[in-house]
Amino acid sequence: MSDGSALAYKAYEIEEFVDIYFYRRAGFVVAHAARWARLTPNAVSVLAGVAGAAGGGLVAWPHLAPAGVALLVLHGIIDSADGQLARMTGQTSDLGRVLDGLSGYATHIALYLGIVAAVNHQWGAAPAFVAALVSGGCTAIHAQMYDYHRTAYAGYAIKGRIPTELARPRVTGRLAPLVTAYVMVQRSLLGLHGEVETVIARRAAGGPVREPDRQRYRQCFYRPVRGWNLMGDNVRRFAIALCVWQQQPEWFIVFTLGPLNLMFLALWWYQRTADRRFLAARD
Repeated sequence: MSDGSALAYKAYEIEEFVDIYFYRRAGFVVAHAARWARLTPNAVSVLAGVAGAAGGGLVAWPHLAPAGVALLVLHGIIDSADGQLARMTGQTSDLGRVLDGLSGYATHIALYLGIVAAVNHQWGAAPAFVAALVSGGCTAIHAQMYDYHRTAYAGYAIKGRIPTELARPRVTGRLAPLVTAYVMVQRSLLGLHGEVETVIARRAAGGPVREPDRQRYRQCFYRPVRGWNLMGDNVRRFAIALCVWQQQPEWFIVFTLGPLNLMFLALWWYQRTADRRFLAARD
């Protein structure tokens, strides 16, 4: 909200419980502090990345790992603050969305490097690095689908508009190729959902999303997008906290490659089923 008088949610109906009652509220305070300090949302995204990268790196040392987890939580708070600040001040942008994603990548790269440093004497440097690399690639894919489907739902179902930032980001300059690559990777993972978006865009004919398509989108994709929340940072933060508590940070890699990948495959199939249901429906 432009006056900053209330929590500036991106999409309340699909927010997670821990976001609504912790991260958004704490982020609201940080967003107001950043606004007072005249920081831009992009600057706050960078700060989030610094906090997250520092937290991930501290996992390498067992006696500092709990502090690392605390910094990962701080990353989540600041990560919430940048989006709220952008919505409060009307400074949302395609670049800001990508910087938000890159902040998460920096956090997870540091986390995986910290895990490698912690366990290379047990696993060997090369096996630990390869396992972290594969796990990190899976994490990137999970995060891409989490971000994409939540942004799409907020656009089509909640705001009733075509979310052009998902296909044609409005960014120029040196960062344009990076932003374009970010979007292309997301779209390569969509499966049938690209066809859904094409149908909606054709019917909208350059205007707002038609109300029947808006309601059908909500009916078909509300449950899948709530499922995609499992691919978000909250689950990963909870998992690494448990692993650090057990003094087994390497279990995070096992968790990502095993249970989290199985959940991703199930969600991807569930999403595909919902896409087919939307496409099969008559206007």
